Amino acid sequence: MKTFATALISLTLVFGLSGCSTIPVNQDYDTSANFSAIKKVQWLPVQQQTEPTAYEFQKQNPLIAKRIQNAIQNSLASRGVALVNDQADAFVTYRFSVDSKLRTDNFRTSIGFGFGSFSRHGGLMLNTAPDLYEVEEGKLVIDILDMRGNLIWRGISPSLLKEQSTPAETTQLVNAVVDKILSQYPPKPIKLQ
Repeated sequence: MKTFATALISLTLVFGLSGCSTIPVNQDYDTSANFSAIKKVQWLPVQQQTEPTAYEFQKQNPLIAKRIQNAIQNSLASRGVALVNDQADAFVTYRFSVDSKLRTDNFRTSIGFGFGSFSRHGGLMLNTAPDLYEVEEGKLVIDILDMRGNLIWRGISPSLLKEQSTPAETTQLVNAVVDKILSQYPPKPIKLQ
């Protein structure tokens, strides 16, 4: 029984973490920027942040914001970039937003039959109308700006960061999304053929 439980936990972790590999991300960056010169970054000052600001998000969602900040710091550190309070080479910031959007299922068919008493009345119903439903889409954006405040790198994931059933699972989700975004940093040089 103990072996079965261990195997079940291992399978759950494997499938749970393999789900992280499907986190969609993309990036854009200034091809003339010298990313190899960026060894230290600091948080972008509040007055330079754009809406929705990291500062406002932190006030409304302090626990998730702290997880995002820690994940950014740890992920950048694993790439040789330190988060400092001054004398940095660049700024870093993030934005998180949630939008509600209407989605449709393009085609749904349902068929119904009905009969009255003593088989005197009958009916057939066919319904092919699309279903409309509302979904929440999250978007985490991580920006790196030069010391003049010009955007030089942006990583984006349309992942919904919401609280999971335990704080540890929430932290794991945030870490996975942030790490997947920053796995693109620094950008690889484009090879021209």
